[in-house]
Amino acid sequence: MIFCLAKKEDALQIANIHKKEISEGFLSSLHVYFLKSLYEAIIVSSTSFCIVAKEGDTVVGFISGVTDINKFYTYFFKAYFFQSIMLLFKKMFSISFAKKAFETILYPVKERDLPPAELLTMAVSTQFQRQGIAGKMFLEFLTQMKKRNVAVFKVLVGDELADAIHFYEKNGFVSLKETSIHNNKKSRIYIYNLL
Repeated sequence: MIFCLAKKEDALQIANIHKKEISEGFLSSLHVYFLKSLYEAIIVSSTSFCIVAKEGDTVVGFISGVTDINKFYTYFFKAYFFQSIMLLFKKMFSISFAKKAFETILYPVKERDLPPAELLTMAVSTQFQRQGIAGKMFLEFLTQMKKRNVAVFKVLVGDELADAIHFYEKNGFVSLKETSIHNNKKSRIYIYNLL
């Protein structure tokens, strides 16, 4: 098992793991090829990165983050706007979809008092769970945040995700506050201080 920065060619495997293992949430409702574009952007942007756990050439887990969520969104929309529109064309006519998309994009504006750096997503394929892979990926994640001179970052986690909440609390995250993004669904914001 190796842990390393993801390459662009890993994006589809990462998207498939996201789609399968993070079954709740707005992003998971989107087409896998939109997720592939999103992870390609995370991998190539200077404001973001993704760590993967690999067994041979197979991605079995990932963790992604940004050093500045607003700068990443700006990059994503400039570099992937037309590609994203094509992948989301049918969904764009849904009022529910449009509302959730704007809520997701505007969340950093709504919570502007928070640090710009963020742990975005983390998942491990079912057959590789409970083997300490998430913890090892997280250590690599911290190393990358330090290399990028990030002192503090946040993570947003759904109130119903007990395993994720347990992981974050066990690994030194401090609960900051509750918020709601979609349909008043409660989420918790945790902070991790690298100093």
